[in-house]
Amino acid sequence: MSFANLQIREGFANFFQPYSATILPMSTSIEKKGDALTKAYWICNTDYEIKLSAQRLARDNADVQLGNTEREIMRIVCCYTPNQIIGIEDMFYRGEERIYGVGDNYAKSNWESRIIITVKYHISI
Repeated sequence: MSFANLQIREGFANFFQPYSATILPMSTSIEKKGDALTKAYWICNTDYEIKLSAQRLARDNADVQLGNTEREIMRIVCCYTPNQIIGIEDMFYRGEERIYGVGDNYAKSNWESRIIITVKYHISI
């Protein structure tokens, strides 16, 4: 599979592209560290929802394309080294699930997957 048509963006999916990856923040927890004698800083943990969609799959056939994209996101998050992206201390893979609507079944050509990750970073004054 070629990822040349994969578009990664913040916000909602682009339904006009054959492949899509979108990311939305879900919740953030903030914990204050330090005291009056030391420099105060805050540890933040933000949960993100990554939605992957593949519209070019054959009908009645769950091809490996969506699974390959899921595993690539998992590899990026699980192999992340601290501060590989400046300011991001760590990333954690929380899990994934396939998304099926109420009336959906396996006989469809638009497949989606939802991945949850947590990003840890700190803010200092």
